[in-house]
Amino acid sequence: MARHPARSVSTLPLWLLSFLAATILPSTARSDPADSTPDGARLMLEPLTSSLIATYYEAFLRDHDIDAFLQRVTTRYSEGTLTRLVESGPTMSRRAAVLALGLVGSYATNASVARGLRDRDPVVRALADHALWAIWFRADTAENNEALGFVRELIGRQQYRIAEEYATRLILKAPKFAEAYNQRAIAHFFQEHYEASAADCQLTLKLNPYHIGALGGLAQCQKLLDQRKEAIKTLRRALQLQPYHEGLKRAILEAQE
Repeated sequence: MARHPARSVSTLPLWLLSFLAATILPSTARSDPADSTPDGARLMLEPLTSSLIATYYEAFLRDHDIDAFLQRVTTRYSEGTLTRLVESGPTMSRRAAVLALGLVGSYATNASVARGLRDRDPVVRALADHALWAIWFRADTAENNEALGFVRELIGRQQYRIAEEYATRLILKAPKFAEAYNQRAIAHFFQEHYEASAADCQLTLKLNPYHIGALGGLAQCQKLLDQRKEAIKTLRRALQLQPYHEGLKRAILEAQE
């Protein structure tokens, strides 16, 4: 992981600013009591390393200095160690590891970060949700990531047909770039091309089975195409990835009525 140039709080990623505003409260900074006495498996997970990254995370919560956090983490931790912490570290270590991977993790961490969506800690789940999107948008070459960003900008400007065209060009150039298909699915959806949107959601999920956005989009398309049974299956698949998601639970109940 490379070091990043200095950034102020005002230049933090939007998802991280939103997270800070929503969750950085006194209660958020405390560890889960269930982790106060690590079990045998956790004791095997380099307890000194775990406590060190937790210290870095707590410092970040105090001063919001993302550069200091990243410098400390990337100097001492490999991507593999961070993924192991996400999956089995104490609460504060899991939060810190997901935060770090959301900022600099490669697509190789996708599955591990996605498991954070099932974490018993709501802060880990929130960080994992945001981190996944960040990882997906930088999953290819710098040039292709920039092209994807342009597609997203076009969608934001409601230029859906042009966004679809640019996404198609990107897909031809990078056929394994899952997020390119997802962005084209969004462009199709807003043009009310629901079958095409559903097809692109399926292609996204074939490349990235953890793509919660594509699952949500597919379920919406299926409902609009009067494919209720398929929509329920899709929503249940999404709930397997996000078992604490109350909105998904309500959507399944509503679809069953």
